[in-house]
Amino acid sequence: MVAVQMSDVESLDQESSQLIGESEDLQDIEDVSSSSRSRRRAMLSVMLVALVSFGAVACYGQLWELFGLRPGTAVQKTGLGALSLDDAIRQVPGVNLGGWFVLEDWFFSGRVGNHVMSEDTRGQGRCLPPLLPQVEEPWPSEGVLTSRLNHSMGWKKTARIFDAHRRTFIQESDVRGIASTGIRTIRLPLTWAAFADALGRLDKNVYGSHDPNTDTVIVPDPFYHHEIAFATIPRALIKRFINLASKHGLKVILDLHAFPGGSQDGTYNGIWPHRPVFWNQHSHITQESDSKLPLRVIGMWISSALIKWVEDLDSQTRKGIQGLTLMNEPAHMNAVKNYASEQDVLQWLGSTADVYRKSKLPSQGIRLYVNLIDTAFKQFEWTAVPWYKNTFTQQERNTWVVADTHFYTAWSAGSCDGRTEAGGGYTCDMPLRDILWRVQGCIAQNTQRLRRIFGEGLMSVSEFSVGTFQDARAACKDTMLLKAFLEAQLNGFLGAGIEPFFWTWRMPYGEVFEPGWSLKWLRGLEDKHEVDKCVSSYVSVSA
Repeated sequence: MVAVQMSDVESLDQESSQLIGESEDLQDIEDVSSSSRSRRRAMLSVMLVALVSFGAVACYGQLWELFGLRPGTAVQKTGLGALSLDDAIRQVPGVNLGGWFVLEDWFFSGRVGNHVMSEDTRGQGRCLPPLLPQVEEPWPSEGVLTSRLNHSMGWKKTARIFDAHRRTFIQESDVRGIASTGIRTIRLPLTWAAFADALGRLDKNVYGSHDPNTDTVIVPDPFYHHEIAFATIPRALIKRFINLASKHGLKVILDLHAFPGGSQDGTYNGIWPHRPVFWNQHSHITQESDSKLPLRVIGMWISSALIKWVEDLDSQTRKGIQGLTLMNEPAHMNAVKNYASEQDVLQWLGSTADVYRKSKLPSQGIRLYVNLIDTAFKQFEWTAVPWYKNTFTQQERNTWVVADTHFYTAWSAGSCDGRTEAGGGYTCDMPLRDILWRVQGCIAQNTQRLRRIFGEGLMSVSEFSVGTFQDARAACKDTMLLKAFLEAQLNGFLGAGIEPFFWTWRMPYGEVFEPGWSLKWLRGLEDKHEVDKCVSSYVSVSA
């Protein structure tokens, strides 16, 4: 994720004046200051936003065509607040399906969740409906949950719990709802367990004895093999979803979100709260006792298996795929926690990209989304960005490779985050106009920075939300504020020719987080009683 920094808002007033529009709706919310400074700002903002919008449309119209996007009402307006919430949501080009094939504890915290990224190593997971409404103790990550269930219930009942979740969490009604919203693309996160059979050369009995198209079995993490396990994802289920999305006019991006040993630091990595070791450790499972196979090599097997699987799909199914992400947020938080070599990270990304380059996929119009995250590099602009430009030609960057990052203000540490209490960039009870001055300045600084450092070429922000603070109980929840925040972000992204994806579509079992993180909830399509299937108290779960 991109954490907005204080340096990004040093000239906040000047940058805000470039984007803020003085709409009549906002004037109705509060009285316009009669001071000469406010009048000058208002006049300047209207003139500058017209110039910025005109320039953006002129410069990035070709990128809109390449992505199949439309500038939309949100980009064309000179002010915010004129759109309804539903109309604002209709400007969103893409959405993630988090919590389906990749589990995060906070998605399943019932009514007692707090932090978007758990701070307590015990985690916040309370359930996995429909067959697991309660657990004995909170679970911190998917791998820990799977391992615990496997030890207490056995692999067959554990597999049954995961199958039931996967067959009910996303239904065709969800796909219809997404399509009716005007969204064109779905980003589908997957764990490495979708291609666990690629590890068959480590131990065929452990990883290669199941049918990867139809079977759900429990496999151990090759490093944390006693503590972490995963339920394999039948690839027929993935293929069926791609075809279902195509039926409703939607494209899919397949995103490898979690790798053996943990390739990022966060609850979504599958091994949390254990230390990520993907970048510097080897497998503890092998048929040769003296062999030490690096997890990075195993990761290459997995990413190559995804590429080969897409190549081998029938042409009709393959047409439903817009692109692949071969690793989500590689080495997230490494800049702070120093658990990986930056050179190793970039070398691995380069190697997997070369496998992709030599495949049939670029010529078939399937894009490679290269996800790079600020938090992985101490000097992002001087290491990751030059590597990207040197690894891919300008022609590749204009046609099939996409510079991809994430953008969240919820972790901006007092500069751009909104809270119900003091300490953030703004408080939720401030006049909406003042909040927008702050928020739009932050967004302008970051979208302009991304376009400046990456230059010409395809770009995306494959994760963003309207969560204003990482502690969801202290985040802003006013619908008008969230709608304006959504519009502001879309103005910034689309105006710079950046393809944005909302995180996420639904999280019905994480009630506290829905206002900032569930697009289905914001659209008013979520069943408010779904959370009742997740019991917050802990009980003994018998076999």
